[in-house]
Amino acid sequence: MVLMVDTQGSIHEKHGEYNIFRQLSVKIFADHINDIEYYKWLNEIQIEIKYKFPTIEFKERNGVRITPPLNTAVYYDNDNYQIIPTGSLLRTSSNKLTHAFCAFKMPEDLTGNRIDRRHVFKDKEKKIIQEDSISPEAIHIVKKLITRSDVDQPGTFLEVTTGISPHHLNPSMILRGYRTTFYVLIDGYDILRCSIDRSAVFDLRSNKNIDNYINWKKFREIELSLYPRISEHIKSDLRIIQIIEDLRDSLISYFNTYVIYDIKYQRGMKMLNKY
Repeated sequence: MVLMVDTQGSIHEKHGEYNIFRQLSVKIFADHINDIEYYKWLNEIQIEIKYKFPTIEFKERNGVRITPPLNTAVYYDNDNYQIIPTGSLLRTSSNKLTHAFCAFKMPEDLTGNRIDRRHVFKDKEKKIIQEDSISPEAIHIVKKLITRSDVDQPGTFLEVTTGISPHHLNPSMILRGYRTTFYVLIDGYDILRCSIDRSAVFDLRSNKNIDNYINWKKFREIELSLYPRISEHIKSDLRIIQIIEDLRDSLISYFNTYVIYDIKYQRGMKMLNKY
């Protein structure tokens, strides 16, 4: 794979009922990496990499290492789980304080990019999904959205891309993830949004008790991603790819680990013995 920033359009665009994100990212296997070890690496790499890139900066929000935010994702699929092997996904993502959206994300291409088309919920619909994204009301909102024919929306792009009808989708897996994020800047411009993701997943089609944490499966990964609202002025700078590759190589060497290509939906469903 040869990493490249997508130059077909802006990294973030608005189109009617949906937004487009052209997402470049690299994911690193991190099940064996604890928080203390990870933060030690992060503190050290900030010093080391500055010798090569003098104007580089690393930033974190206050307290994010101690109290990372909780995001909840609910993945939808048909009865035969036909979405899983495509490498694409259709899911909601929500945080009780910040957001609620529904996205169709395409498989990763040969340059490390995935196109994400998402509908951002507002007002009452946003609040319902933020409160409980697997409630009957929340599921009804999502299924109504992804079957609309009057506008382009995530279900539209699922069917166009994979041939899978959005009319037969139901929740299949829920993921609760604690994400600690750091940002990388060069020449004062935001270029990367990177994180360690601590995920726990549950099979929504099982007969098991969702409130018993023994029924959840856990995994970790480190994600090195292009900043989603990167300036057009800086996005073609060759240092961006160099920095991603240097961070990737440092992680691989430091932790004796490797790049992973399965998305969280695939990783989770494998752990739940559904894929």
